[in-house]
Amino acid sequence: MKQGKILITGVAQGLGLGMSRYFLQHNYQVVGVDIDKDALTRLDDAGLPGLQLVHLDVSEETSVQALSRLIERQFGQIDGIINNAAISQPHHEPLAQLPLSHWQRVLAVNLTGPMLISKHVAPLLKPGGSIINIASTRAHQSEPDSEAYAAAKGGLIALTHAMAISLGPDVRVNVISPGWIDVSRLQPTPMEPVPSRHDHGQHPAGRVGDADDVAALARFLLSDEASFITGQEYIIDGGMSKRMIYPDGATAD
Repeated sequence: MKQGKILITGVAQGLGLGMSRYFLQHNYQVVGVDIDKDALTRLDDAGLPGLQLVHLDVSEETSVQALSRLIERQFGQIDGIINNAAISQPHHEPLAQLPLSHWQRVLAVNLTGPMLISKHVAPLLKPGGSIINIASTRAHQSEPDSEAYAAAKGGLIALTHAMAISLGPDVRVNVISPGWIDVSRLQPTPMEPVPSRHDHGQHPAGRVGDADDVAALARFLLSDEASFITGQEYIIDGGMSKRMIYPDGATAD
């Protein structure tokens, strides 16, 4: 028995692919969009039942409008939206050499994209429907040379509570901010190192996260059990953002 119909952006690899598989395994129908044609073709060849794929740049409003019309024709209404599409490489040149084009592209995909998807697809949500944005713990803490990514993810958290107020009470809007999520097995080519024993051990939870951890939280936030939750951020990082870290030999006051 199908539990619902949802839209997931950035579906063809990484966290989006992991979440899509999770929701399909839990009897959801998924409309999945991505800009990567080759990755979409590989996913289409897998023949996953209940998954419909659309090639789309989430930062292009006319394309998002066409997606909304497609969803309305085929499904009428849907239950939820997961705004996951992003340029996920956080690092760039030093700030003094940061190209304006890179800054603008990251904000267009990572921040404007979720706004456009929500603007044009939220009217198709059933009463009680839910939007979930995928931000990052990098909205709160940074490494050098990650301004564009951090700014976009921080903006997405603010966009979340703004939309929660604007779209409530019929639609709830929340944001999940993952920490280290191991997606190395969900990429067409190795793009990230496989976590080491040390990487797992430094997390208070004892391990690095995986896509199912994020998907399970998203599934709860989509459900009626979360009907009193809106405008909130959920950090899912194995406790890392709460751990005090000092240089070797330093101690807390």
